[in-house]
Amino acid sequence: MNLPRAAVEQAIEWTAVLRDEPLPASERRAFERWLGADPAHSEAWARVQQHLHRSLGPLSARDAPVRQALQAPRPSRRHLLRGALVLAGVGITGITLTRRGMPLADVAADLRTGTGERLSRDLADGSHLQLDARSAVDLAFDAHERRVVLRTGKLIIDAHADPRPLRVVTAFGCVQTFDGRCMVATYEDRAHVWVMRSSVTVELGRGGQTQVVRADHGVSLGRTLQPLTAERNGESTWGDGFLNVVDWPLGDVIAALQPYRHGVLRISPKASALRVSGLFSLDNSDRALASLEQTMPVRVRRYFDWWVSVDTV
Repeated sequence: MNLPRAAVEQAIEWTAVLRDEPLPASERRAFERWLGADPAHSEAWARVQQHLHRSLGPLSARDAPVRQALQAPRPSRRHLLRGALVLAGVGITGITLTRRGMPLADVAADLRTGTGERLSRDLADGSHLQLDARSAVDLAFDAHERRVVLRTGKLIIDAHADPRPLRVVTAFGCVQTFDGRCMVATYEDRAHVWVMRSSVTVELGRGGQTQVVRADHGVSLGRTLQPLTAERNGESTWGDGFLNVVDWPLGDVIAALQPYRHGVLRISPKASALRVSGLFSLDNSDRALASLEQTMPVRVRRYFDWWVSVDTV
C-alpha cells in the first residue's frame, strides 16, 4: 500500500501524543477516530510502530537516556521518532527518507547532495556553483535568464558576467545578479543571503519588497527583509569545509553541523542560547563537538550510534 505522506506524519504525531502521561480521554478518543477514519491511517500506524520497535525496541528497555527522550516534550519526541525511522532504513515507501532536510531529500532535483557531501560545479554559462550538504537545486537557463531554484539547503553562486540576469529562487523570494558572488541558505521560515562580490537585488516573494545588497552585507528573507549583522558572514564559509563563526548562538552552529551527520543531533533550548566563536570542522563533526565540550559549559552525550544530545553542564 502506497501511503500518503500526511498519514505517516500523523502517525508519528500520534505516537508522540500517546506517550503523554496522563493522557486525556479526549485525546484517546480523537486518536481512535483518526485511526478508523481511513485504512491508510491504520496502515501508517502499524508501519510506524513496527519500524520504531525495530529501531528503538532493543534499546529503550535498558537505556535510561532513550526512555528520557521518549518522555520529552512532544517536539523533541517527534524529532527522535523521525530519526529512528530514518535509521531503520525504511522510509515507509520512501516518504520519510525523502522529507525536506533528510539525506535523500529532493531526489528529482537537477543537482543534489547527501549527508556530509558538498558539490562544486561549473555551469553552462561559465558561472560556478557550490552546494552544501543536504542541498538540492534545479537549473533552467534560456535566452532571457539564468534561473537556479534552491529547493533546500545552501548554495554559493559565482555568477559569470552575462547580459542575462542570474536568479536564485527560493520559497521566500528571489536573488538576482549579473556578475555577483553570494551565498543563499534556506531554513524552515526564512532564507539568508550574504553577498561576497559586487551586488545582488533581493525581492521578497512575488512582487514584494526589494533591496539592493552590496558586498560584505546580508539580508534575511522572511515576512519582511531584515539586514543580517556582520557576524553572519561566517554563514558563507562552509565551502572550504569549515564553519568560521563569531558570537553565534550555539544552536545555529549545531544546526550547521546536522547536514554532516547521520541520525539525530539534538540541542537543549538552554544550550542553544549560549554564544560561541570559533573555527569548526564540518567534515569532522565529532571533532567540532569535542571542541565545544572542551571550551564551553556543555556536555555532549552519545546515547547510541545515531543520536547525540548537547546540553548545559
